[in-house]
Parts: sequence; C-alpha cells; structure tokens
Amino acid sequence: MLKIMEKSWNDFWAYYWRITDRHKIPGIFEWDRKLVDFIEHVCELSPGNRVLDLGCGGGDQAKVFAQKGYEVVGIDIAPSLIEYAKKQFKENSLSNTFTVGDMRAIKYDSEFDICVILSGTFGFFSDEENQKLLSSIRQALKSEGKIFMMLVTRKQAGKRTKTWRQIEDGWELNETWFDHETNTYQGTAFIIQKDGTIIKPKSESGYHANEIIRCYTIPELKAMLDHAGLRYIASYSSADLSIPAKARQLGVEPNIVVGTRR
Repeated sequence: MLKIMEKSWNDFWAYYWRITDRHKIPGIFEWDRKLVDFIEHVCELSPGNRVLDLGCGGGDQAKVFAQKGYEVVGIDIAPSLIEYAKKQFKENSLSNTFTVGDMRAIKYDSEFDICVILSGTFGFFSDEENQKLLSSIRQALKSEGKIFMMLVTRKQAGKRTKTWRQIEDGWELNETWFDHETNTYQGTAFIIQKDGTIIKPKSESGYHANEIIRCYTIPELKAMLDHAGLRYIASYSSADLSIPAKARQLGVEPNIVVGTRR
C-alpha cells in the first residue's frame, strides 16, 4: 500500500540534492576545484582574500577556496547543509564561518573581495527581491570587489521533460519545463521508495524542491547590476572552464556573469 510523505527543503531535499545526490556525480569534486581555479583567474583573486559564498550548500566549493588559503564566509538557509559544511571543514582542519540564514537578509559593509553565487542559486526570488539582493551584495563588497554568478538560462531550462532514474532505495521522478510567461525554469520531483513510500515536496515559501528560478538574459543582468551600483565585466559558459578564459563563443549561451563594485 502506498504511503505519501511530504518533506520540506531542510527536512529532506536540501541534503538529498546537495550532498547525497551531488556527491555521486562522477568527477564532481574535480569540477569544484576547476571552478574555483576559474573564479580565481577571471576575478583576479589571491589567497588571503575574503570570499562570501551565498547559498553555500554543503561547503564543497568553499572547502576548495579554504584549502587554497582564502577566508570564506558561507551562508545557506538549510541548517542540515550548514551542519555538514562545518563538519567537513573540521575533518579537514580548516577554519570556518558558516551561518544559517536567508541571503536576502545579509548586512555586511565593505568586507569581502568577492561574492560567489554558484550552481544556479541566483533567481529564486521575485525580480524586486533579486534586485535588492544585488544591492546588498554591492554593499558587502570592498571597493572594486567582484561578484561571480552562475545562472540557469532559458536554453538550459529547455522543453518540458519527464525523466526517471533508479536510486539506492527506489526511483526518482522529475519533471522540468520553461514557463515563457514568467521567464522561469520550473521543476518538481518525487521519490518512490521500494517499500511503496512516496516522498514529495512540502509546500513552503523560499527555497523548495518545487523549483521556480528566474532565467535572466545578459542584457537584463547588465541593467540590474548597473542599478545596484555594480559594473558588468564579462560573461562565460560553465561548459568551458579552461584557463585562460575564452571569450563568449557563437552559439553558446553564457551562464556565468562577472561584475565589480563601482
């Protein structure tokens, strides 16, 4: 007999997506190191610089920064992820500053050399809230401090798709689509365990497993950065993290934007 269980982002989905599932992706830790090397290169960073990692998850990229000699402050709304991040930093004898919090509520004043928002974390909120977040980030940056954002693009969102895959204790079913009226990537997932239990997302505000992410174009982001007191520098694609960084290529939609505090 089927049993349905609704679980919130922090109760289940945050750890499932950001730790359990992510760490099974072949080569993911090497990709993290390659990404941090790329950020270091395009943003002209040096060990000792202070990094603000918003939506830091379990601290995988933060750990790479720390191992290279950067001072990292990580913020995530899910206590389970912050607990994991602290644990892995302790196991690797790395100092840490991880805080449970909503990135929309940050209040820093000229403290960081760079703010990173990775893995499509920018765009979870309304246009107004996303704009305010950029202003808060600008305030958190030192003079000429950098912002590095990884986005979900319209091309990545693609057409409506339904997929399933077998996991350790059952099956995971996903549906994703792009909503043209709101310019958002949307997706939902649920898990059917082998004992017949269905785990589905619990309705909640803020971060949730039923994703709704605003897909911004580069011109839109240029205007938003300018309005926030930030200057657009360049855009790249995460499909090519080679160093030296390559300019935008024809037919490749960029999903990385770099800016600086004016």
